[in-house]
Amino acid sequence: MHKLDLLRDQCQIQQYVWDRLDNYEPEWEWALGDVDRKVSLISTGFSFEQNGWFAMVLDRRPRAQCDGEWQSLIARNSLPMPHWDLKGEYDIEVAHYNPKWKPPKNGFDEDSVTQLFGETIRDAILHMRDQGALKYPFLASNAAFFVEEHEGRYGWPEYKALRTDGRCRLKTNRGG
Repeated sequence: MHKLDLLRDQCQIQQYVWDRLDNYEPEWEWALGDVDRKVSLISTGFSFEQNGWFAMVLDRRPRAQCDGEWQSLIARNSLPMPHWDLKGEYDIEVAHYNPKWKPPKNGFDEDSVTQLFGETIRDAILHMRDQGALKYPFLASNAAFFVEEHEGRYGWPEYKALRTDGRCRLKTNRGG
């Protein structure tokens, strides 16, 4: 049986995101777009079939969208998560960060594991955002993030909701 500790994984992901943002340099060659532009999209992704990894790519392109371009820079922007490499075996035990979470009634399969990892990443970054941790001066005021599974089986938020649900900064009454 494969064991996953998703609270530990969330902490690793959050630390990776903070480290990358705290050490951001506009001259990075492993970001998308021109160095003189602000980051408008934080593209995050994951895989549990290709060695297990989490990736985060900063996108400075005008009108950046969820178009898969982030995948061209995975090698320079990834956090190895070897314990996510399930090798197609879904007999897993999960220590979940949400005490109310329940495993699937019929056991795990490819789809439920994809959702499990996607929601773990989403919730880790939403927690950071909700605590005000994504207010970096190099992020555009409308900067957003999304989470995508490498093979396209999971994506959050829905495409039309990217700049609302995926906002890096919560809207306030003062327009923040």
